[in-house]
Amino acid sequence: MEHSRDEVARELMRLGDLDGASKIAEAEIQRASDRGNATELWRLRFVRAQVLEAHGHVEEALKYLESVAPPAAEDLESRANLKVHLGFYSGLLGRCELAHRLLGEAEVVACGAGLLKLQGDVYLARGFIFFRQRDYVASDQMFRSVLTIAEQGGGWYFRGHALWGIGKNLMIQGQYGDALPWLEESLGIFEKVGARLSIATVWGELGVCYLGRGDDEKALDLFQRAANVESESRSVHNYQVSLASIGNVYLQRRDYFTAISYYRQALALAREIKDPISIKKWTYNINLAYARIRFSVDQLNPGIARGQGYGVVGADS
Repeated sequence: MEHSRDEVARELMRLGDLDGASKIAEAEIQRASDRGNATELWRLRFVRAQVLEAHGHVEEALKYLESVAPPAAEDLESRANLKVHLGFYSGLLGRCELAHRLLGEAEVVACGAGLLKLQGDVYLARGFIFFRQRDYVASDQMFRSVLTIAEQGGGWYFRGHALWGIGKNLMIQGQYGDALPWLEESLGIFEKVGARLSIATVWGELGVCYLGRGDDEKALDLFQRAANVESESRSVHNYQVSLASIGNVYLQRRDYFTAISYYRQALALAREIKDPISIKKWTYNINLAYARIRFSVDQLNPGIARGQGYGVVGADS
């Protein structure tokens, strides 16, 4: 069966082909408008916004969707999907109360209309935002809801991301051994369909697990592979995370200045895309690395620690 152009664009987006998805969306938006197909037009607009978000332009994606007249009242799917996107982008910008309100409204519509895949999108968005808020219990519940939807026919995308989200929540809480099977199964799903950016994302989570279990060589390899894919695809949000993760390897190796160089790169990107949570995290990591440098010097030269002429290097230097 031949797929419509908006379906092709959405599938390319899910496979991580940002350029391919963008080309179709940009070419077809005007045509859909000329044909008067409002639902198709909105699906293409959502792809365009997703590409902007993936490239780190979250505010631009938000403003783009807010700049056009909302979908018609009878187009329930587009209206609910708009709330999903606006809610998710608001959450990425730290406006979590607004994000959950919009996503909650979208969930009511999706459930009432029996739009199973839209429900999955809602739960994925809320799961990620809860994760960023460090509410790992709520985040896990959302991803397990996505897994249920996948089992009802949601397809590889929902199953892969549900498994990834469950593993990610275990990983961030230091339960590395428990996280690995979930992440490895997720990786297998993404590898089977060739979803490059999703593969790179899971490599990053696996890298954290291996670093936590003491295998810094394997962790570094995974982080570097992820960073290469993300840099090539210009997936800025994920790329800055991979750079910071590489910094964590060097921090653990006590190569503090190399760690700081990676943290600084990550911080510059976080500021560029206006990611408040990452800005805070990478700034903290830089300060931590400098603190460990000072501690090391003080241990080697106790006299200096008592004020004998050592100038402390600040985190902003």
